[in-house]
Amino acid sequence: MSFETLALFNIISVTVAWSVYVLGFEFYSYSLRHIVGENTQVISSHVFNQLIFHLAGYALLLICSPVLVVLDFIPIALLHYFILITIFDQVSQECFRICVALERSQFANFIHLVKSGLWVYPLLLLPMLQIPITIHLILGAWLVGTVAACLLGTLKLVNLGVLSFKNVSLNVPWIKQGIIVALPFLVISVSQLTMDFSDRYLIDYFLGKSEVGVYSFYYGIANVPTTLITSVLVAQYYPRIINIFKFQTSVADRKKIIRQFLLQCLGFAVIINVVILLCIPFLLDFIGKQELMDHMDLFYLMLLQVIVFSVQVVVQTILYARHEDKFLLYSAVSGAVLNIIVNLYLIPLIGIYGAATATLLSMILMLLVRLFFLQKSKHSPEKYGKV
Repeated sequence: MSFETLALFNIISVTVAWSVYVLGFEFYSYSLRHIVGENTQVISSHVFNQLIFHLAGYALLLICSPVLVVLDFIPIALLHYFILITIFDQVSQECFRICVALERSQFANFIHLVKSGLWVYPLLLLPMLQIPITIHLILGAWLVGTVAACLLGTLKLVNLGVLSFKNVSLNVPWIKQGIIVALPFLVISVSQLTMDFSDRYLIDYFLGKSEVGVYSFYYGIANVPTTLITSVLVAQYYPRIINIFKFQTSVADRKKIIRQFLLQCLGFAVIINVVILLCIPFLLDFIGKQELMDHMDLFYLMLLQVIVFSVQVVVQTILYARHEDKFLLYSAVSGAVLNIIVNLYLIPLIGIYGAATATLLSMILMLLVRLFFLQKSKHSPEKYGKV
């Protein structure tokens, strides 16, 4: 597969990521607080109303997606893949989140594995069979993965009894309140996506798709620890952290759980980083592309981002559980603004190393701001059980 094909796939995958967040509107940040600790009847009502909200988003996607063709982000021949992948990815993501809220983290991780990575492995066999890997094959396999994850998640939720909509009704005030509460979280997520993905568009603009391909190759590998931390540890601790702030819990128990969360995230990040560093030379020798070997230093910068993320995600979860949404918003926006400024300055100056540096600096700023606000919030009243 050429770097140009890899770059096109990466541009599409980044656009899918943006679209999934816009479609989801981060509505889960509102509904999740209602779901945790409730009975199946209450959960079913919330899930039903959230589904109604998302259906409006899918209609909007169908109307607006041709704009991406006009802007030359996605070729028209691939637009149908984009639309279907975006919808099924968003639905399976919501299934994942509901399973996490219901403390079914192992099955949630399985859903995440199916939609995010399991579909890749059959593609690895194609070169052995002398079959070229095309963009259509990649997107087709991705679509199969998202559909499978969506079906698995739906069946699990049916089994848990939370998709029984017989005695539920449309709750428009609840949806309106959800939009109001979720809007800051959408801004937060778009800001974080800006830090994660805007560099791809800017590298493409300043340097071309070949450089996007090199950058995306290393990003894909460096993102493995982050994905594992999110799907394994965050999925496990998320409902626990919410519960210790939603319900009266002793300070000692809180500190114990938070300390475990932090140490496991840090330890996980360090161990996986070491394993990747030991394996990457063999992978590069196997691939045999000089362009990748010439940019090995880029990979080290990306692994530093993993360490920062492992601390930041703990602070973020605590602030969310304490309902300190505005602090999450301020820190995310400040990180995104810094990211854009540094990217625009450094990418023309030092190439793709500038993009990795911009992401690292913006992540550090966001962490420092959130730590400051977390320390400040300790002196404010807590909002037990409020949503």
